[in-house]
Amino acid sequence: MDKPKTKHNTGIMNKMRDKMPLIIIILIIAFLGTIIFEWGMNYLGLRGSQMVVFGKVNGTEIHYQEYETLLQRQVEQMREQNKGKELDEQTYNQIKEQVWNYLVQQTLKDQEMKRLGIAVSDQEILDWVFNEPESLPDWLKNNFNDSLGVFHAEYLQMAIQAPENKSKWVEIEQYLKKILQDNKMNSLIAASVSVSEGDVLQKYKDDNLKAGFSYLLFDPNTILDTTMFQVTNEEMQKYYDEHKEEFKQDEAVKFRYLIFNDAATAEDSANVKKLLEGYIKQLKTAVVEDSSLIKIINDESASPFNAEFQKPNALGRGVLNFLFGAAKDSVSSLIIDQDAYKIVKLLDSKEGEDTYVNASHILVNFGADTAAAKKKAEDIIARLKKGEDFDKLAGELSEDPSAKQNKGDLGWFTKGAMVKEFEDACMNGKAGEIAGPVKTQFGFHIIKVKGKSKKEFKIAEMKKPVVSSTRTKDIARKKAADFIKQLEEGQGSILSCNAGKKLSMDTLAKSLNMVSLVTPEVSKNGFLPGAGQNQSVIRFGLESGVDKIYGPVKVQNGYGVYQVMQKISEGYKNFDSVKVTMIKPKLQNKKRFEVMLKTATELKSKIQGNDLNSLSAAFPQYKVEKADSVSVGKPDQKMGLDYKVFNEIFKLKQGEISAPIKGDRGYFIVKIDWITPFNEQEYLAKQADIRKQMLMTKQQSAVQEWMQNLQNSADIEDNRDRLLN
Repeated sequence: MDKPKTKHNTGIMNKMRDKMPLIIIILIIAFLGTIIFEWGMNYLGLRGSQMVVFGKVNGTEIHYQEYETLLQRQVEQMREQNKGKELDEQTYNQIKEQVWNYLVQQTLKDQEMKRLGIAVSDQEILDWVFNEPESLPDWLKNNFNDSLGVFHAEYLQMAIQAPENKSKWVEIEQYLKKILQDNKMNSLIAASVSVSEGDVLQKYKDDNLKAGFSYLLFDPNTILDTTMFQVTNEEMQKYYDEHKEEFKQDEAVKFRYLIFNDAATAEDSANVKKLLEGYIKQLKTAVVEDSSLIKIINDESASPFNAEFQKPNALGRGVLNFLFGAAKDSVSSLIIDQDAYKIVKLLDSKEGEDTYVNASHILVNFGADTAAAKKKAEDIIARLKKGEDFDKLAGELSEDPSAKQNKGDLGWFTKGAMVKEFEDACMNGKAGEIAGPVKTQFGFHIIKVKGKSKKEFKIAEMKKPVVSSTRTKDIARKKAADFIKQLEEGQGSILSCNAGKKLSMDTLAKSLNMVSLVTPEVSKNGFLPGAGQNQSVIRFGLESGVDKIYGPVKVQNGYGVYQVMQKISEGYKNFDSVKVTMIKPKLQNKKRFEVMLKTATELKSKIQGNDLNSLSAAFPQYKVEKADSVSVGKPDQKMGLDYKVFNEIFKLKQGEISAPIKGDRGYFIVKIDWITPFNEQEYLAKQADIRKQMLMTKQQSAVQEWMQNLQNSADIEDNRDRLLN
């Protein structure tokens, strides 16, 4: 090893080396194991031809062993964070995807750094270790901390210079080189990013200048006369010819597919129920004082024991229904909550400081006519006062998308969780009362206050989610495999009339009372229904002929079978395939906006006394709306999150009425009621911090975009589903 160009005293170092404890050598050996488990075998040169090829990135192999090593390390870390609890399937799948993406991205990064000649010398590593040891990674420094947790750089430096550690240091050095190499690559990308003075000034204005204004919306969707925006075939053809690049398409494939569901069965649910009910007797006798209750929860529940008092909004609805009527030390029967099956023991309760409300609501959106929406809400209230069921009406009439499932039930919440108008109505209401219509930015709400409480609860919760058993998954996979076999053989044993004939996927699916589906056109790096961005399936489709079958492949809800249905060549989508679905709506919308611009321009001239209300009085279909304390960074949600509209608004002066401003929702005529002046001193004080934050954000985006571009152009072969299913 070359002598480092260091600032340390070698005489002192030699003296310290003589006194170096054996533990430092042991730490070095243990640390090497950490690198293998934490970062994969490739960093220590452990890739080899004897390993199973798990995938390829531009021809560079990714091996199963390094994937599995990284995966198990990440799983163990997550288990440690969860206090030893097993991971649910969703979390486990997320970790698998993260590990795969990491290996792909790291391989791409290595290839690009090699192409650009980005390297790190041994001397750079030594300079780092001896001259700036405090900036070394924590995973390295932590191995050379004393009993008080204080890092001793001299211990590390002695270990490095000890002859018996030479081979071990070489391996660690390779990983440190990797860090510096990555830093050089990221710095090279970040150096291409800059933030101008104008960018900083605009960011300050967007975040700090506020205004209150009145406005009128001219909504193109209110035009009912369809003759005003008819589109001819000639107009569509002209648009197609002039905008042909919009219709460019990559090579793509369409699949017919079928998914064999592996969701938890009634048998799986019954097994979890039986398992949980077996704990009831133990929970009744176990107590916190001798830790027996804590142990059983930590050992058996999906969530660890929580010794803190919990607020109502942190507990499931089924649990709360039990707790509000339970005595201390009571144990519930089986509770079926949305996230899991549970058995709960009430350990204690107390009155907290915050008031919590349990409420349901029915939402009526504003639509094109605010007055009509309010009338609809009032009619619903009248029906409720006559005795109709709130939950039933919420499921039938509420325009909140979640109401069909939850009947408008919002659960328990406290101040700050809802918009102010809604929150005030709930906090001021009494249990059992109906309030409304309450107007918020979302529409008119009819609110039922079902309960109010300050209670907090300390509980022991035995929790088990209902998940698919191995048996359930195996059955689903076998069904998919049998389906493929029968489809490929074409014997049609289920349909005797088809004996000896080749079956189509659709016909065979129908014989099983299932429905096969068809994907949209999927290109490389596209999204495949059911399977997401599964590159193996997509690659198979792009490279295989029509009718070829892929599967069984593990997908989100079971096991999928994909059959190539159609191949699409690279080029341009033909006119007939896009004129109705893409071109016609675009041209119709353009004509609607043109009509509405003409209307808005004409009506603006009729405003009297610089008062928007004068126009609303003459044309009641246009209502004056108010927006208060709005900034470009935090726009008014009723107007839509339309940056270009608010950017134009903040160019106006107080009292000025704008020309029609085009936004995504239509044209706005705006009058500024008040606007905060630009504060130059405040801007100068914040300027440096704003620039720093903007630069950091743009640099991060640049690195992410660079990596995304590498992935999009890479030839990635993903064989995970072949090896893991």
